[in-house]
Amino acid sequence: MPAKMMEGGYINEGGQLKTKNGQKYVVNHKPDGYFVTKGCIALMACAAILALLAVFLLTYFLVLPRCDASTDSPTNETISSASIYSPSRGVKAKEKPPPDEDIMDEDGALSDQNYESFNSKEDKIHLYEGWNPTRYRLIIEPNIERSINNGSVWIDVTSDPKVHGIQPIILDIYQIDIIDVHVLEITETNGTSPVPIETNSDSNSTLWIYVRRDFRKRASLVRLRVFVEFISRLSDTLQGLYQVNYKDETSGESQWLASTQFSPIEARRCFPCMDRPDKKAEFEISIVRPYEKSMILSNMPHMFSNTHRPGYVQEDFEVTPRMSTYLVAFIISNLVESNITTSTDVAPRIRVWSRPEMSDMTGYAHKLATEILPFFENYFDIKYKLPKIDLVAVPDFGFSAMENWGLIFFRESAMLVPEDKERRSSAEHTEHVAEILAHELAHQWFGNLVTMKWWSDLWLKEGFANYMSYLALDNVEPTWRTRENFAVYELQHAMLKDADTTSHPISFEVSTPSDIRRIFDPISYSKGASLVRMMNSFLGEETFKNAVRSYLKRFEYANAVQNDLWQIMSEFGHKYGVLPPQLDVKNIMDTWTIKAGYPILSVVRNGSDLIITQQRYILPQARATDKSRWYIPITLITESSPAHSETPSYWMTDQDEQIVIPDVVHPDEWVCLNVNRTGYYRVKYDYDSLTQLSRHFEQLPEINRAQLIDDALNLARAEYVTYDIALTFLIRMGHSYTDILPWAAASKGIGYLTNMLIREPAFDSFKTVMRHIVLPAFQHLGFDEKDNETHVQLLHRATVVYLACTFGYDRCTNRAQFLFREWIRVPAINNIKPNLKNTVYCVAIREGGVHEWRFAYKQYLETTSASEKEVLLNALGCTRDPSLLSKYLNMTLYMESGIRKQDGARAFSAVAGNSVGFEIAFDFLQSNIEQISKYFGDGFSILSKMVSAVTTYMNKEHHLNQFERFIAKARKLNLKQIESSVKLSTEHVKNNIFWRSRSYYQLQGFLEKLVSDMNLN
Repeated sequence: MPAKMMEGGYINEGGQLKTKNGQKYVVNHKPDGYFVTKGCIALMACAAILALLAVFLLTYFLVLPRCDASTDSPTNETISSASIYSPSRGVKAKEKPPPDEDIMDEDGALSDQNYESFNSKEDKIHLYEGWNPTRYRLIIEPNIERSINNGSVWIDVTSDPKVHGIQPIILDIYQIDIIDVHVLEITETNGTSPVPIETNSDSNSTLWIYVRRDFRKRASLVRLRVFVEFISRLSDTLQGLYQVNYKDETSGESQWLASTQFSPIEARRCFPCMDRPDKKAEFEISIVRPYEKSMILSNMPHMFSNTHRPGYVQEDFEVTPRMSTYLVAFIISNLVESNITTSTDVAPRIRVWSRPEMSDMTGYAHKLATEILPFFENYFDIKYKLPKIDLVAVPDFGFSAMENWGLIFFRESAMLVPEDKERRSSAEHTEHVAEILAHELAHQWFGNLVTMKWWSDLWLKEGFANYMSYLALDNVEPTWRTRENFAVYELQHAMLKDADTTSHPISFEVSTPSDIRRIFDPISYSKGASLVRMMNSFLGEETFKNAVRSYLKRFEYANAVQNDLWQIMSEFGHKYGVLPPQLDVKNIMDTWTIKAGYPILSVVRNGSDLIITQQRYILPQARATDKSRWYIPITLITESSPAHSETPSYWMTDQDEQIVIPDVVHPDEWVCLNVNRTGYYRVKYDYDSLTQLSRHFEQLPEINRAQLIDDALNLARAEYVTYDIALTFLIRMGHSYTDILPWAAASKGIGYLTNMLIREPAFDSFKTVMRHIVLPAFQHLGFDEKDNETHVQLLHRATVVYLACTFGYDRCTNRAQFLFREWIRVPAINNIKPNLKNTVYCVAIREGGVHEWRFAYKQYLETTSASEKEVLLNALGCTRDPSLLSKYLNMTLYMESGIRKQDGARAFSAVAGNSVGFEIAFDFLQSNIEQISKYFGDGFSILSKMVSAVTTYMNKEHHLNQFERFIAKARKLNLKQIESSVKLSTEHVKNNIFWRSRSYYQLQGFLEKLVSDMNLN
């Protein structure tokens, strides 16, 4: 049995994998076939040399690998990182791949395989074909003391029938030392025989295995078993298989754990593999752990435990279904399972894990998972495929969460919800946890069961998972109004990012690691979800659901591209008669997915007709050169026909610059386009339409009121309209003080104006006008929460209180400072309501001094609530004391401060987002760029996030000059981590400068006139 192939060996204290007789093999038990030891090989080599000298007839000889120490090897003892030993034929590893003529196709001609070196162009990923993996058998042991992983893997591969000839077997590796490689052929009777090979390895990119057997006359597919013994790095950068050190709050002792993060292309850091989403295979995983680490989990249920050697246990897990390498996961720790009673006969088994002191915060995640999973099973009409799901709160985790099949990892703040009165989470945090959990559970179908073929179509999993999470939460938490919130929290966010000329299509070619990491952004997630929502709208709920079911069933355990989705959506759209015969989903949706940006529809009345023109919404400096067009579903309501329908009444094609909709609205009535904002576009109305909409603002659906405000603010920012229109709608919003969506929509646009004005003379007038707008809502709601308020009401008050305190309303800031002082007076009693902590903490620290800051930092160190830690991290960046801000930034670079690596970017951004601190943050970044890069590594774009954060307030030419000098310095240091944000951040600064030169004085004039006309002084 394959599971027995690794028995009989051990990993000694020095970290080298050996067998009982001291000889090294790729596996610890010989599989079928013929193998020789190194001693035998040396003897054979001597015999060969003697024979050559005697008769001069031998045509080749064995060359033994070197055994000298390599300074680059993680062991730095007897293993050379360049040495690859083939037992079937002793061949020294080549310095580079052989010339093309060494690789022949089935006709004996030169192969078309491209052998461009991975090193010839920075980080380029080549998609080599020729072999498909069917199963991995992985045994690995993390060695914490030496920060390495000792491992062996065999990979069963089958020749690809679509590729002519026998190509080299190419495995992805990164910072892995290859110790041994050999290959067996699996015969038609499932026997094995050794295959002669040659190998080449670059420890930072690929392991090439050249098969030296003629398979050209083979009628059936060729099956091989590739054995590799290796040593990989146990990183501290939250990538690959990495280690985390943390403090056990119960015992006070230091603990460690080893966990994985293989998405998107980090499995190659742990073990040699074909690290591509389309190279799916089964995985049989065994982990060697020390006795003291009692918790070990992987994707599948645990199967066997065996003593590996004194003090160590080998844990074997059941074989996974076919899946991609980025979904492989395991964790070795002393985390504990929460004691939650569940029915033993319910499948799948759902368990939650955390640090012992946090186990009482896991109940909400478990409850929600048991409700969301059945919703998805019913919606998709496909049962969850694995026998279990483990939800694990990891003390240090780079993403919010990761959807590993059957073993979902979370950042602690993204899973744990304190429910006791003293530590209760805010409504915002509870909703955040619910959205992330629903998103990751949706991935068990979109992403895990059906996977995009390549990262170019990342949105197929992220966009769908994002959208489906809103449907699930609307089902399990109906009072939250989640589906309505989508337009503000996802669509609006996507449009803000998609307005830049540096935006990218949601489906486009990616070929480097930085390209791949870059597309994990709001375009793939939020725009992708917005387009799925738009498609649901124009196809209709039932048609969409049935098409989704067909898509998942047709491609389960396989890979898909967006054209596969379009084909099925078209089939069902035409089948159910909801898609006009002349329209095809591919023709419609390609205009949205293969080009960046989105349209703005300009609406002009002509009597009862509407003249509608489309153009790309884009900031002014690039507008003249862009001629993009889209297929646009148009919905509308009027004063006399206010009934809501999301089914499009009209279509604009990508050939239409303008259309006329005849006899649709009475000249004296209002008309509103994009019902419930299901279409991914903005609307610019003519003066008459704006007048009607402003006059009848309260008659419009709440989502469309939010849309009018968001559109007005962003159209003014891009100079499509003037700021008096935006201010008019903000003032109207001030009278609708019970509606959450318009206020939530407005707060984002108001934030941009605050950043641009806070260091300018016009800020006083802006604050005065904003206080006037916010005051009615603040007076109606009050600062303090009332009993039995709904989730939505709690969120709304938090928004209004934040705005009131931001713009210096005394009743708000005084109340915030009083509550914080009371907490300082009696630290054991914190009467600040969870929903107001973000505002109260920040105001108190901003208006306070060293005493308030130190108290908050002490609370940060002492609290066991991950959500409370995040609130305090943000608040510590609110101080106006430059010395404290500098101290805080320095604390992000050493773990002893209590600030974990995962939170470094959050703390930095808190300072950079402070109008006093952004220059301090920029100076810190410039002075410490090399140390920051080394400390955080190249994962999760932490350095890129820091680069983006410092541009928040930059709106002058000298800012741009400083920023460009900094980028030039970073590039000289070859800091590839920042490349994903350089272009975007540079454009952001240029846009801010352009806005200040073109819009600032116009806005200042409108603000001063409002202050005067309304007697606001």
